[in-house]
Amino acid sequence: MLELGSGLVFTVINLIVFYLLLKRFLFEPIQNIMKQREEMIQGKIDHANAMEEQAKSNKQKYEQVLATAHDESKRIIKEAKQEARQEADAILAEANQEVIRIKKDAESAIELERKREMKKMQDQVAGLALTAVHKVLSEQLNEQENEKLYNRFLKETGEQNDANRA
Repeated sequence: MLELGSGLVFTVINLIVFYLLLKRFLFEPIQNIMKQREEMIQGKIDHANAMEEQAKSNKQKYEQVLATAHDESKRIIKEAKQEARQEADAILAEANQEVIRIKKDAESAIELERKREMKKMQDQVAGLALTAVHKVLSEQLNEQENEKLYNRFLKETGEQNDANRA
């Protein structure tokens, strides 16, 4: 059978002491190092997850800001186009008013010039008619009759001019 000898007891005691020494100086430090590593890795994973959440949040904020900026740029372009259109309309309206004013001024000037020329022509025609009448009558008529003849001539030529205008 098995004899329990002093050698076996020493071996068992040596094994127990060796186990306790290994546990105290080898297993516990290794377990502590493993635990620290596990905590460090878990900390890095947690940090990475937090950074990922932060990145998602930042991305969402960025997309919102980008969408807002895009909408704002569209609004600004629309307003600028509208302002340009209004300004162009105002310039065109002002130009049309200026054209109308110039046209009226030109028509007034033409009418005034036409009246002047008509008056000149009437005066010339009257002068020619007086000269012709004067030659024809060769001083048979007196001054009053000349004036009556002149007025009648003016009246008749004035009626003809009025008929021509209509």
